[in-house]
Amino acid sequence: MGLRSIFLFAPAETANAAGGAGAYAISLAKAYGSTLTIFCVSLDVTTPGRTTDAAACAEALVDAARTAGVNAVSVTQHTHAIGVHEVIAEHARLHDLVVTGNDKSGLLSERIVAEHLMFESGRPLLMVPHHHEAGHVAGLAAVAWDNTASAARALSDAVTLLDAGQVHLLTINGEKQLRGDLAPDGLIAAAARRGIQAQCTAAPLGDRSIAVALQEEAAAHGCTLLAMGAFGHSRLRRFVLGSATADLLETLRMPVLLSH
Repeated sequence: MGLRSIFLFAPAETANAAGGAGAYAISLAKAYGSTLTIFCVSLDVTTPGRTTDAAACAEALVDAARTAGVNAVSVTQHTHAIGVHEVIAEHARLHDLVVTGNDKSGLLSERIVAEHLMFESGRPLLMVPHHHEAGHVAGLAAVAWDNTASAARALSDAVTLLDAGQVHLLTINGEKQLRGDLAPDGLIAAAARRGIQAQCTAAPLGDRSIAVALQEEAAAHGCTLLAMGAFGHSRLRRFVLGSATADLLETLRMPVLLSH
């Protein structure tokens, strides 16, 4: 089926049609012929002078999308019977992919909502750094591979959603013990049976964090997107991010597809 419907969460405070998540979602929708639903609300309603006109921001994004030839609609109103993060997750569940940024300013930040979407939307989440330039989408995808179920899910999402005929399976050695019986030749053969040309690369962690190492190695191999499994564990009925996932959010350098 591929990527038919994209959901963009764009807080009014950071919404931008010229760069970051907004521009990326528009370019992605154009590249894949997808429809685009833009959920735009003001998150910071408590700081005097910071509340932004969500309707105007949504209109600017929709106009930019339609100018690019993308079928786009916006959502700016929502019920207050439940939390706004819960409302956003409900809407996100109706689409193939969720796109958002990573801004962490404010009491209820884009980052906090993104973390909720990561575990509660049931959809893959594509996080885009705010400095990412417009128009740079698709290309070769790197998949963080550590023989886990979440890594397999990330690979499947990258291949299925983005029609990735080529992937780079990237393993970082030295961060944790990697157990398993799958050799690189077996991974390459398994990918080939699905029509995917795969390359396997292992790199040492060195003195880098796992998130920095993955992004640096992905970029070094010409990849424009990193796909990886998102990990969290439940604590008192809420998810607490795993160390690699939390590290990634702090050091986001390139668009990353997170699958849970």
